[in-house]
Amino acid sequence: MALPLRARKILGTIHDLPLCDPKAWCLSDEDRARWTYYVYPRMSAYTEVITISQSTKSDILKAFGFPESRVHVIYHGVREYKGSYANLPPNLGEFILVVGAGSPRKNAKNLITAFKLLPQALQQRFKVVLAGPGINTDYLGIKPEDFLINLGHISDALLQTLYANARLLWFGSWAEGFGLPMVEAMQAKCVILTSHVSCMPEILGDAGFYCNPYDVQDIARQLEVALMDETLRKQCVEKGLERIKKFDLEESMEKHMAIIEKMLGD
Repeated sequence: MALPLRARKILGTIHDLPLCDPKAWCLSDEDRARWTYYVYPRMSAYTEVITISQSTKSDILKAFGFPESRVHVIYHGVREYKGSYANLPPNLGEFILVVGAGSPRKNAKNLITAFKLLPQALQQRFKVVLAGPGINTDYLGIKPEDFLINLGHISDALLQTLYANARLLWFGSWAEGFGLPMVEAMQAKCVILTSHVSCMPEILGDAGFYCNPYDVQDIARQLEVALMDETLRKQCVEKGLERIKKFDLEESMEKHMAIIEKMLGD
């Protein structure tokens, strides 16, 4: 049982609420118990809440019944990584990038299954690059493939280099609270294929390609278009550069401070 928070006012940030869709978030029984008996009771005591997407705000209102006026959506601001680049690993060639691939909900397995449905010429042309800590391919149900490269944990500098050089970012998650890699990819002029569920349409808007993350046939169809349609790819890059203006770091910090100052003044 969580101990009560002893304060007259409590401001809390909620990034996501996996209990609203335990299957999509791939929660274990232990995870569910921790959220139910430890995290939720503490969150329910918040006076004001900051969250990072309208999608998560909707989950919060359903879960806790807070007045809508107490739940504030402030998008993450994206950092600029000026001069922060690293050399690409050898023999990558043209590649599809999967960030955070160690989590099952990032859906790398369905991407790989869909990739093998592409025309042979595309399978021979592109590789799939997995990046992120704790990538256990056996746990994810992913078998070794000639086109598959597992980089594991990488530095921020290498991540920026991968974004800048990838043919495509795969972000076909089953659930997210925000989806920061999409914003980072837009900033790097990287084309994005994401899922049409959770917060992804809210964050990416019309600046990318969408698929049904549970349907490998649809993933394959949209993957081929996202890889090969140069007209649509150019449009996505242009729209992405415009869209990242919504994710300004200074503006995000100012909105946080405004809420804190209002609570201190009330």
